[in-house]
Amino acid sequence: MNYILALVQGISEFLPISSSGHLNLFQSIFGYTPSLSLDIFFHLATLVSVLFFFKSKIKDFFSKIPYIFVGTIPTILVVFLFKSQIDEIFQEANLLPYFFLITSLLLFLTKFTKQKNKKITFKTAFLIGIFQSLAILPGVSRSGATIFAGLLFGLSTLDAFNFSFYLFIPAIFGAVILDYSAINFTPDFIFPFIICMFIGLLALSILKKSLISKNFWKFGFYTLALSFLLFFLIKN
Repeated sequence: MNYILALVQGISEFLPISSSGHLNLFQSIFGYTPSLSLDIFFHLATLVSVLFFFKSKIKDFFSKIPYIFVGTIPTILVVFLFKSQIDEIFQEANLLPYFFLITSLLLFLTKFTKQKNKKITFKTAFLIGIFQSLAILPGVSRSGATIFAGLLFGLSTLDAFNFSFYLFIPAIFGAVILDYSAINFTPDFIFPFIICMFIGLLALSILKKSLISKNFWKFGFYTLALSFLLFFLIKN
């Protein structure tokens, strides 16, 4: 089971199809109670993927620290104010179709964003951060929401891609620190952790290529089909 979840997380974390939504779905299918802590554990593995993938961007990352801080504020506020409600939402699989539908809408809308090359500002960073906070909901893709927001507010394709994952780093660090006591990192999880990390690297490469080739929006067909399927399969 852990190996399956590791594969699911590695594939779905960076592709804009929502890793938390897929983890929630697969845990429900296999009879597990969806867990925010398990979600955070596998996010830690994909965090390692991001740090490795962006190792050549260290200088740029640190130059954007003030903007990253501002962009992280909305997520911090949402987690501290609504953590108990978020935990409850993670156990409500019947909400997944609606959240995947939101992801589909955001992805399709990226097709209509016009290419611009604006520089990141504090206002833009905060607005992108608001979209990231929406992705706390299982089924709402973090990469999909933040890249859409970056494109919507005028960043170039690569700048939107980079800033999306610059925001990912403190968001996951914060989630791990907040819920560290509940994370179960036993020997049984070592290999799933490694699998998740390497699959995550592959998914990052695919995501970047899809943005460059302007095929990013097409992931929306998958999440839309999944949303409709779940409307019929998941009983309230």
